[in-house]
Amino acid sequence: MDNSAKTNLTAYSYVTLAIFLCVVILVIRPVKFRIGPHLKIYLNISTVPPLGVLILLICRAINFDIVGKGFLGTMGVQPWAILILFYSLAYICISLDMTGVFQFCAFWVSKKAGSRGMLAFTLFFILTSVMSGLTSNDVVILTGTVFLSYFTKVSDIPPTAFLMSEFTTANIASMALYIGNPTNVVVSEAYGISFINYSAWMLLPTVVCILLSYVVLRILFRGDYYLPRNINPPDADPRSVLIDPHGAIFGLVLLACCLITLVATSFASVSVWMVTLPFACVMFLRDVRHDLGVSFSHIFNIKRRFPRPFLHTAQHDQVLVYNDDSDTPKHNDDSADNIPMHTLQKKSSTASTMLLQTTASLSDTSDGTNTLKTTDIGTTPLGRNIGGLSSHSEDFFWGPLYRLTGWFGSRFPTLKAVFLRMPWTILPFSLGMFILIEALAEKGWVGIFATAMSVFAKNYATAVIGTVFVSILACQLLNNLPMTILFVQIIQHSNFTMHVHDDATMRGFLLGLIVGSNLGACLTLVGSLAGIMFDHILKTKGIYNLGYFQFLKWNLAILPVIALGACAVLIGEIWFIYLR
Repeated sequence: MDNSAKTNLTAYSYVTLAIFLCVVILVIRPVKFRIGPHLKIYLNISTVPPLGVLILLICRAINFDIVGKGFLGTMGVQPWAILILFYSLAYICISLDMTGVFQFCAFWVSKKAGSRGMLAFTLFFILTSVMSGLTSNDVVILTGTVFLSYFTKVSDIPPTAFLMSEFTTANIASMALYIGNPTNVVVSEAYGISFINYSAWMLLPTVVCILLSYVVLRILFRGDYYLPRNINPPDADPRSVLIDPHGAIFGLVLLACCLITLVATSFASVSVWMVTLPFACVMFLRDVRHDLGVSFSHIFNIKRRFPRPFLHTAQHDQVLVYNDDSDTPKHNDDSADNIPMHTLQKKSSTASTMLLQTTASLSDTSDGTNTLKTTDIGTTPLGRNIGGLSSHSEDFFWGPLYRLTGWFGSRFPTLKAVFLRMPWTILPFSLGMFILIEALAEKGWVGIFATAMSVFAKNYATAVIGTVFVSILACQLLNNLPMTILFVQIIQHSNFTMHVHDDATMRGFLLGLIVGSNLGACLTLVGSLAGIMFDHILKTKGIYNLGYFQFLKWNLAILPVIALGACAVLIGEIWFIYLR
């Protein structure tokens, strides 16, 4: 968007705003309806933003120039680069998860805690914080929610404290690194903040917020009802869920090298996506090699003293399948017999089975879309249960696709499983929202919002506090990613920048926006994509119904404390750097 963009409102301005608000509402509250006996229409996170753009194009409120700007970006924000970065890291983390390493960590922590309830809570708090800090909040929500739910079910304790701890730490720790949340990337890309510079500013606020949240959580959930001193944990061998040890080691080393490279290249002003994409390609090639069974011993004809067992990582959700009448685990193929499952006892095996079946299923953030049951991965073609189509028309139209995906799934099971779990709904959602925000800017609304936001430009302290709390509230109305995109446009607008007179104040706005976009998820379930996904997993899997207002009640006690703590640290940092 150009700083000289017009701010006079027209009829098209109100049409654009109305479409934008409708899109946001349907993203937060998706709907579906049927047309005829065979066709279902879903208005959700993946379909509504592109539909909103299409409506604006049809009514000529915007032109294709706005669409191009929304994709290519303006004033430092490059949507295509952000999406490459996001999906590169998503592939690495999901492929790593397919090896069972995250479930291994969870069971290992559970085993170390033993029957001590307080220690289990503390160790899981640390585990989710570290996982979110090194990967992203979405990875923690996808892998941790189901495990903690069944851990508490087997232990016969209410899951509220553990789930609230997981969700809070996932969204706080995601502030630590540049790659922890897409909102961090949006702000950093817009203002050229490097990986190392970002971490230098945000590590201390993250640590302080994590410590404050632990104290508040322990106070809120005191007593034996939520956190009993003695529990009955799952009696399971952590190695039973580590499907591919070699793949886990490879993935962890690759992720560590990626983070180290990001730190090293931040001094050379290399775009972050240029760093993460090659590492994702290496992980992809490793998965191809794994599925094809190719190794250096095959290439150079080296004879092994002992044959290496074939570990079928794509069967991640089918490792444990128990008969109702027997305690003996059965497997879908003979390759799974290499995994030492006999160490599991029946009580823990039930939870482990349900855990592994659920975590590997594709869980999108919208109801009824791209939901793949456990038995679909590696066993049936993609989309075999497309709703509403008769068997005859299904075979006629989709038969070739079924055969193709069936062949691909049998030849490359790991790749298929990873691709099915990738958050593809983020792609149309993000591109659509970037274009809609660009349309708002073009029609004059961003200039009006920028004038209103300039009230906080008095000094760096008001900039930090005002931006944090306004962005937290805006997350509940817009969701955190659209909110961040909009606020970046606002603070880049000339109506806003003309009121900012020093670098300390502008830094306060930027850091406040980063904190607000992350902590905004910690108020309601609709404040972020992670919150929508968290609620979707709990409801669709029948795990536990936390409830919108119950969730809000707990967070009203947690969020103000950590938000004020973050503000205090940011103000202190800005004073130390700019005004000391």
